[in-house]
Amino acid sequence: MAQAQQDPSKLVAMITGASRGIGRAIALELASAGVTVAVLARAHRGRPDRLDKVVSEIELLGGRAMAVRADLRESAQVAAAVGQVLKRLGRIDLLVNNAGVFGGELQTTEVAPVIWRKVLATNLDGAFYCAAAVVPGMLTRGRGIIVNISSGAAVRTGFLNIAYGVSKAGLDRLTLGLHAEFGDAGLSCVSLSPPVTATETVRRLYRDQDTEGLAPPELTARALRRLLEIGPQRYGGQVVAVREFLREQGML
Repeated sequence: MAQAQQDPSKLVAMITGASRGIGRAIALELASAGVTVAVLARAHRGRPDRLDKVVSEIELLGGRAMAVRADLRESAQVAAAVGQVLKRLGRIDLLVNNAGVFGGELQTTEVAPVIWRKVLATNLDGAFYCAAAVVPGMLTRGRGIIVNISSGAAVRTGFLNIAYGVSKAGLDRLTLGLHAEFGDAGLSCVSLSPPVTATETVRRLYRDQDTEGLAPPELTARALRRLLEIGPQRYGGQVVAVREFLREQGML
């Protein structure tokens, strides 16, 4: 069954890893388009909570937002977070699985089991837990969108961390599997693959290198907004490269 195109301004979205970087940019971009946004990240004790700041920024734009705190590595916390969003906002039309960790530039022999587990648990397990928690409601309504923020590291060796690349390759396979299983029921699942982006993490990793030419986080946010505007169902199960997509749309 083909999914009818949706007006982005009528969507309710949950965005993981939304306290900074690409997740924050996506939250602000979608809110500016009228999307009601639930921003999710882990609680950070001992320093100002960036998630609250994102909510304040959205509200200053005239948008509607709520903050949800959860450790995506814990399925029970994910289920509780989704329950909070559903209780307050009524539904989740769009899930953006953006949360992720890199783990540093490490050769395979340097990747300790604890690092491997942390990267896979955050980047892949967390995305699966979120998808599994929101899919039932989407199936009930006969529509829904899941966007997994992937990486070129899924298919290329550029970042020296095999755990990160494997986690992103798994994320793309999750996209393919969700589309195959639920595409005919009205769900759209797409992987969106950003170029190397000037986030805090990347700047910290490459502090001795020039990062000024890297893509801003807003580039991926613009691509996602455009994807929603034209209807993501035509890209179901695919990996959409941000730069190439924006060029096709005449936006770059």
